[in-house]
Amino acid sequence: MSSIFKKYGKSIGIYIIFFTFLWIGVFIIFPQIFMANYSLWKYDDAKQELLWNKADKLDAQRTKLELGIKTNPKNQKNPQIQIKINNLGKEIKRLDALSAKPMKSYTFDNYKYLFGNSLHRNIFFRTIWSSILVALISLLVCYPLAYYLAQVASKKAKILLFLGIIIPYGVNELTRTFAWFMILSARGIINNFLMYIGLINTPINFFQNNSAAYLGMVYVYVLFMLFPIYNILETLDKNQILAARDLGSSWFNIHRRIVIPYAKPGIAIGVIFVFMLAVGSYAVPSILGGTKGIWFTQIIYSWFFDGGDWNQGCAYALVLLVFCLVFIMTMLKVFKVRLEEVAK
Repeated sequence: MSSIFKKYGKSIGIYIIFFTFLWIGVFIIFPQIFMANYSLWKYDDAKQELLWNKADKLDAQRTKLELGIKTNPKNQKNPQIQIKINNLGKEIKRLDALSAKPMKSYTFDNYKYLFGNSLHRNIFFRTIWSSILVALISLLVCYPLAYYLAQVASKKAKILLFLGIIIPYGVNELTRTFAWFMILSARGIINNFLMYIGLINTPINFFQNNSAAYLGMVYVYVLFMLFPIYNILETLDKNQILAARDLGSSWFNIHRRIVIPYAKPGIAIGVIFVFMLAVGSYAVPSILGGTKGIWFTQIIYSWFFDGGDWNQGCAYALVLLVFCLVFIMTMLKVFKVRLEEVAK
């Protein structure tokens, strides 16, 4: 905090610190606490039904006493019976008020259901693996392009390439995804071209597995891999590469021993970004995934909006969040990158 005060002054420093903590609390910590609380309880229908049954029994007792007063004149003069009827009425009102509210029961059943449901468990791990694969494909596509832009391309070529890459991102993600759906559909450009040249007789179903979803995600999230690697490689001194070439080193060794180690922070952040976006994607797998490419986020959506079970949906979402945090820390460990390097 003292460094912030020295750099920006006391008034602006307090403003920055206040809104930083406000942002962290309101948009990061509080939603997770809220979801964690929701995920740990279920509606206890058995307890609610028990209250209803108890209220019904007391109501039957009250009705019997009231009937006894009407049929037996002696009971009308007995104040104890009237007091008992009034007490039963108060207890019935109390039970009705309790049973009218949702009965909570704190339990880990919402989490147990996920790991006990083989279908949902398989979709969860398949989503994780597919997202890792999308990140790896994006890395293979972006690394040579980022190196070319940062170290090889002329100023004019760099401008043209960046324009060609960035302009499509002026269109929102949903529209770009639907564009790929039209390209890969049975009557799309690819199938029409392959049938025209006689390579196939019937259209290929690109949506029978996750291949179309992989392609769509790589296209949609490619900039999140490209820019972190490019930003790092742009600062790499070209003289190191020239010196290595003069000493007879091959291009493979130059990249293995100079370029890739230098680009590790960019690669790490690119892999993390693309993985996080892919694993949390809903639109792309919904449109391009097909019936066999169900994504875990689709199940979470279904719990919230189709099944109406927010508690189960929160449990599923938190499991995914925890795994993503573990993945981030693992990637930082694998690439031997500190958080300070990533922040730079």
